[in-house]
Amino acid sequence: MNDIYITLTGNVAAEPRQYTFEDGLRVTSLRVLTSHRYFDKKTGQWTDGDRVCFTVRCWRALGDNVATSVRAGQPVVVSGRLRIREFGPEGDRRFMPEIEASAVGHDLRWGTGAFTKPERGGGTTSMSKEMRDRLDEETQDWAMATRPGRASSPNVRILGAPDQEQPDLLDDDTETHTTEERAAA
Repeated sequence: MNDIYITLTGNVAAEPRQYTFEDGLRVTSLRVLTSHRYFDKKTGQWTDGDRVCFTVRCWRALGDNVATSVRAGQPVVVSGRLRIREFGPEGDRRFMPEIEASAVGHDLRWGTGAFTKPERGGGTTSMSKEMRDRLDEETQDWAMATRPGRASSPNVRILGAPDQEQPDLLDDDTETHTTEERAAA
């Protein structure tokens, strides 16, 4: 099967989340919302078309740069490999479009930007299938749209490490939840 490469423009729907695996590999995930806007000649007004939300995964240095540069609500251009992720129990299967990004940048139609080259150090490692599956489980709440937005940058979660209690950003009280409790919610 051939890979499908896609370039899209849209707005960042939530703060990017950065994860670090036990082996030091980093990935940043963000959601990009796109919609087709067209001029309706009958009403004489601009109208929003269908909206599609993509999960975008940025690995290694690209992920670091996205985590420090991109914020919720900002317009971006994303280019990368498209895949459709399937999840959920039998009879209730869900599908989510996901992009493994090769490039992410601000959409300069809507503002200006300044390029700054980051300082680098250290090497990169590869990630096991088990760690990829764990990342899929950790970010599945985005696709289900039940209670998104628990961990966000600049807080970095370490996947594969023992669970630590973290406040649920959607609750008004100070109650905390472990990863297992959040997954059950």
